[in-house]
Amino acid sequence: MPIRNPILLTRRVGATLVLLACGTGAYAAHPYLTDDTGTQGKGNWQLELTAERGRDAASADLGAGLVRQESSYSQFAPVLTYGLLDNLDIALGGTRVNQRETLDGVLANETAGRGDSSLELKWRFYESGNLSLALKPGISLPTGDEQKGLGSGKTSWAANLILTYETKPWTLLANLAYQRARFALPADEAASRAHLWRASAGFAYGLAEGLRLAAEAGVSTNPARNDPFSPPPAARFAMLGIIYSPTDKMDFDLGLRKGLNRGEIDSTLLAGATFRW
Repeated sequence: MPIRNPILLTRRVGATLVLLACGTGAYAAHPYLTDDTGTQGKGNWQLELTAERGRDAASADLGAGLVRQESSYSQFAPVLTYGLLDNLDIALGGTRVNQRETLDGVLANETAGRGDSSLELKWRFYESGNLSLALKPGISLPTGDEQKGLGSGKTSWAANLILTYETKPWTLLANLAYQRARFALPADEAASRAHLWRASAGFAYGLAEGLRLAAEAGVSTNPARNDPFSPPPAARFAMLGIIYSPTDKMDFDLGLRKGLNRGEIDSTLLAGATFRW
C-alpha cells in the first residue's frame, strides 16, 4: 500500500485545485486562468469541457540527502453556465482528478476521484467604450475526499476582480483574485496557506477569422507552507495557447502553462471545448 506523506505534491496540487475551483479564474475562457468580463446574456447557456495534465519534478534534502520527487496529475472539469441577466451569470463546476507521486522512483502516493465543486456568480458592473469591469464571487463545495488529498473538506470562498479592454484585434485581460481556503484535516490546515492571492494579466490576438492567439502571465500565493519541494517565494507562471472558433457557438483550445519558479508546477498541458446555446 502506498505511503501518504503530507509534504508531497498531492498537498500542493490539492491546495492549488482548491484555489482554481472557486471564483479565481479557473472557469475563464480556456486555456486562460485570467478571466474576462464576458457573460452569456439572459436565458443563454454555456458548457465548458476542459482537461489538463501537469508534471513536476524537484529534489530536496529531507535530512538524509537529496530525494527526487516526480509527480503528475490530470483533471477533467466540466462547467455549466446560465445567464440570469444580460450582465449576470451563474456557473456550477465539478472536477475529476488523478494524481501520482514517486520518491526516488518508488511510488509514494496515487489517488483518483471526484474533486471539490464550485458555485460562482459573474457580474459585469461597469462598461464604458472598450473597457469593462466585473466581479466574480464564488464558493468551493467540499465534494472531494479530503482523506485522499482530493479536496479540502470544508467550504471555501473567493472573489475575483476582472478587467477587460478590447481594441481589435487585441483583447487585454487583468485579474486580482483572493480566496479564503479552509481545510477539515489538521494536517492539511498545517501544511497549507489559508489566504491565497493571484494577480495575472493576458491578451488575445486575432490571427485570422475564428483563430486567436492566447497568452498570459501571473503570480499567485504558493499554497504550501513548508514543502521542501516547493519552497517560497510566490508561484509564477506563463501560458501560451490558441483558440479556434468555427462558429460563435463553439470554441476549441490548446495551451501550455509553464512554471517560472519552484513554487509552480513545471508544466501543464491544457485542452478544452466550449459550447453555447
